[in-house]
Amino acid sequence: MRPRAIKDLAQLTDSMFHAEAAEGLGLVISNARRLYASATALAETKHFHGSRVLQALSEEEASKYLVLLDAVRCPRQPPVRFTAQLARFNDHLAKGLYARAYWLRPESLAQLQEYLDPYRADFYLDGPNDVDWIFRNEIIYDREAALYVDYVAQDNGHTWLHPGIYDDASFGAFVHTEPMVLRIASRLYDVGVSTPDALAVIAKVWRPLDTVQELRWPAIQQQNSLTLECLDQKHLLQECPATEYQEIVNRWQFPLYPLDLSPLRVDVESLREKQRHWHPDW
Repeated sequence: MRPRAIKDLAQLTDSMFHAEAAEGLGLVISNARRLYASATALAETKHFHGSRVLQALSEEEASKYLVLLDAVRCPRQPPVRFTAQLARFNDHLAKGLYARAYWLRPESLAQLQEYLDPYRADFYLDGPNDVDWIFRNEIIYDREAALYVDYVAQDNGHTWLHPGIYDDASFGAFVHTEPMVLRIASRLYDVGVSTPDALAVIAKVWRPLDTVQELRWPAIQQQNSLTLECLDQKHLLQECPATEYQEIVNRWQFPLYPLDLSPLRVDVESLREKQRHWHPDW
């Protein structure tokens, strides 16, 4: 067995790819929903750490659903872009960026990249004065801090970090707001986009779209609406409340495959230089 073989999907014909993707989408969304239901149940019994972990994992799984669906929306040429999109299925940073993206309301594809770039940074400055301390990448740190005990080196020495703090209500209290990435993935699944025939329709609608940086949100809303119309014409659209269709039109995000979701390398010494030269505005 060879795990994490998601990029092998790039070797398949379209019809085979859509069949495999459809099966995967169903499994992923089912897992995301189970994890979120378990997170809610643990929160009700005040098991806050376990609840936090499972909620984060449900968000990751929902991101994988939208990563795979974006691979369907992505043109297969050039092959390197298509394969790179598939690889995001197992990339923790990329999945975290998907989760962030679905809370955002950018006006253009370029603005979405601009919004996500700060979350790509290896290191960043923050604190009461915005420059007090150097922190690791926020997405990766938040994920690992909730899962693992670690011994870390800091500017003033070494210390142990542990997730036990999240078993206290003040740190780990469950937020009863469904992650947006899970909400939209669920809506898409419920209206019927995760069948081979539906994925073929999605590919036909989306692949010709010119995903330039200047692409603006009204064009995406139009594509979202067109997708539902085409599915309905082929009797592939499942019956759902009108509000669910409208939520897809309004919240199914720009395709992220044109964006750079890789780590943004930051020179720590350049951050220290900013700290040394910082002075209050007043």
